[in-house]
Amino acid sequence: MPRPGWLTSGAMRLGLLCLFIVLVEMLRPRLTQERATWLVILGAIGVVVGAALFFLATRQLAVRLPFHERSARVTGAVLQLLRRTGLPLLALAFFLFWTFVYIGVWAVHPHAAFTGLGQHPRFADFFYTSVLTAFISPPGDVIAHSRGARAATMIEMVTAFALVTAYASSFVDWQRPSTDEPDRAP
Repeated sequence: MPRPGWLTSGAMRLGLLCLFIVLVEMLRPRLTQERATWLVILGAIGVVVGAALFFLATRQLAVRLPFHERSARVTGAVLQLLRRTGLPLLALAFFLFWTFVYIGVWAVHPHAAFTGLGQHPRFADFFYTSVLTAFISPPGDVIAHSRGARAATMIEMVTAFALVTAYASSFVDWQRPSTDEPDRAP
């Protein structure tokens, strides 16, 4: 049976992101300082593996692109790979990255990093904080208390805003007309 026309690959990726958010928020195990440290180590390994896979995929794709200059091939390959991945899955990677950053901050200072988490927070609590902070709306019930937690929160907001701005600006042609071209009267 063919896929309906209204069900685009972008809509399926967005649905996958929403499903993942629901599944993460349903996780029940609580974190201890030791478990949080291990999670951060696993998250760091995941980032390294993901970056290596992205690098390899970019190299393979760059070889097939028709550009003469190497830098143009690499840039084209990165952009094409990001487009193929899709905004919802890139957002998921962004949310997870910052979730692990917040868990790491909490693991270093569990009693001072955040207020509103309780003694043994869940992974989902940090994911919740990450998703809301990415939309420049940190949660009111989980508050960054230590300097490290506040710095991480501000950096996430700045990077999220920069990414959203870059994404939105990709739809607009900001180039000014060349001075070599004569102005055309209406």
